Amino acid sequence: MAKTILVVENELRNRQLIAHLLREEGYEVDEADDGVSALKILEQKAVDLMICDVVMPCLNAFDVLDYIKSRSLSTSIILITGHPYLLAEKGLGHLTCFMKPFNMYDLLHKVKDMLGR
Repeated sequence: MAKTILVVENELRNRQLIAHLLREEGYEVDEADDGVSALKILEQKAVDLMICDVVMPCLNAFDVLDYIKSRSLSTSIILITGHPYLLAEKGLGHLTCFMKPFNMYDLLHKVKDMLGR
């Protein structure tokens, strides 16, 4: 059974590129354009890994992470951001994070590493 990945990114082109690359590798990919959409997906299905932009309209990555923690979900997390200082401010520097712009193949390698492929 294919691993499920949720890509949460408000920039359409970035979201599409990441999702396409992951689908090409055989992953089942859901897409959300903000934190609200991400929560709706997380309420409906189990997700093995979430790749999430930090700064988004409505609910940001920190809100989504709070939801995951409050529900004790076993979803692995990769954050993507152009604002790394936000992670340090929230005490989340320990999470896997890619700084924009990043190499898509480095991201893919990390996904494979985290999901055991």
